Amino acid sequence: MIFRQTAPQILKAVQTANYPLLISHEKPDGDTLGASLALSHYLKDQNIKHKHFCLDKPADYFQYLSGIENIISDRNLIDLTEHDLVVVLDCGDIKRTGLADGLLANKNNLTLINIDHHQTNTFYGDHNLVIPTASSTSEIIYKFLVHSKISIDKYMATSLLTGIVTDTMNFTNAATTQECLEIAAKLLNQGARITQIISYVTQNKSLASLKLWGKILSRLEIEPQFNFAHTIITQQDLSEEQIPKEDLDGLANFLSLLGETDFILLITEEDEDFIKGSLRTTKDHIDVSTIASTFGGGGHKKAAGFKIDRKTMGDNLDWKNFIINAIINKLTNGK
Repeated sequence: MIFRQTAPQILKAVQTANYPLLISHEKPDGDTLGASLALSHYLKDQNIKHKHFCLDKPADYFQYLSGIENIISDRNLIDLTEHDLVVVLDCGDIKRTGLADGLLANKNNLTLINIDHHQTNTFYGDHNLVIPTASSTSEIIYKFLVHSKISIDKYMATSLLTGIVTDTMNFTNAATTQECLEIAAKLLNQGARITQIISYVTQNKSLASLKLWGKILSRLEIEPQFNFAHTIITQQDLSEEQIPKEDLDGLANFLSLLGETDFILLITEEDEDFIKGSLRTTKDHIDVSTIASTFGGGGHKKAAGFKIDRKTMGDNLDWKNFIINAIINKLTNGK
C-alpha cells in the first residue's frame, strides 16, 4: 500500500526537481551509501544534476562503490538555498543528516523526502517512505526502482547489495528475510559483485586493528543482574595504535555473537565532545532501540545506537559508569 501511495509522489518529485540533494547519514555504513549511490546513479542516467552529501567521509573499504568519489563531506560546500529537493536516506532522525538546522530553516523552500527502515524514524519528511520491516534502506530503494519500472544496472545492483549484506550482517541477523534473500538473488542476476563486496567490507582488517580488537575484548564485563555485556573504546586506544576509527567497524556486530548475555553495549569515546554507544542483541524479548532512546538515540529492535554530548554529563564525570547506570535504571524502572 505504501508503495502505491508514496512511490509515485517521490518519483514525480525527483523527476521534476531542478537540483536535488541526496544525503547519507553521518558515520556512513554500507546501507546509507548503497541506497544513496544507487539513487545517484539513476539521477545521473537521467541527466539530472544533483549533489550527494555525507558529513563524514566514507571508509576506504567502500571505495569499490561506483560514484563514491563524488560524495561531498564539507558542509561549507552545501548551500541548501540552491536545492529544491532533498532526499535523506537511512536516517531515522533528521539530526543524523549533519544539516538539520539548515533543513529546518529552509523547509518552506524545498521538498524533503525521507526514505528509511528504522522503527524509531520520526517521519520528518514531506514524503516518508519508511518501512521498518525491510532489511535495509537499500531493500526499499530496490523496491522503489522496481515499482517505478526503473532498470537497475550492475553498479546500482552492487550498491544495493552492499546495503543489504551489511545491514543483515552477511545474512545472519534477524533482519534477514526470505524477501531480502530473493532480492539479493535478483541483484546478483543484475550484475552485483558479491565477491567484491565480501572482500572489501568483511576481509579488510589489519594486524594492528585485530590486536586492538583483542585489547577491547579483554575489557568485556557482564552486569549479572540484567545480563548484559559492555566494553569501551577510548581515544587513547586509537592514538596509541595509530589506526583509523573505521578499522573498528564491525566490532559491535561481532560482540553480538556472545550468546550468554541478553544484549551487548559498545561505548566509544569518539572525540573530546561526544560519546557513542552501540547496542546489539539476538534475543527476541529484548528491544535495544528502547534502551538507546534513554540517550536520545534509536534504531532497530536488534541493533541501535546513541550519541551523547559530553557537556551534558558535567565536568570530570565517569562517562562509562554514567551510561551503564542509566541503562540499569532504565531496565529497573522500565521507563
